[in-house]
Amino acid sequence: MIKGLAAALLAALIVAGVILGIFYFFGVLIGMLEWLVAVLVPSIIIAAIILFIVIFIFAIIVFFALFYYLAEKKPSIKPGEYKLEDEKGKNE
Repeated sequence: MIKGLAAALLAALIVAGVILGIFYFFGVLIGMLEWLVAVLVPSIIIAAIILFIVIFIFAIIVFFALFYYLAEKKPSIKPGEYKLEDEKGKNE
C-alpha cells in the first residue's frame, strides 16, 4: 500500500511539475510576444502613416497632372475639305 501511495504522490508531483513547466514556458513565451508586439505595433503604425503620406502626395500630383494633360491636349481641327480616304480606321 505504501508503494501505491508513493507512486501516486510521485505521479502527482510529476504532473504538477509538467503543468508548472508548461505555465512557465507559456509565461516566458507570452512575455516574448508582449515584447515583440510592443516593438512591432508602433513601427507598423509609423510605416502605415508614412505610406499614407507618400500615396496621398502621389495622388495629388497625379490629380493635377490629369488636369494639366486635359488642358494641354486640345484637338487640332483645321478647316478644309475632308474626303473619306482621309479617315483613319481599322484597315490601316
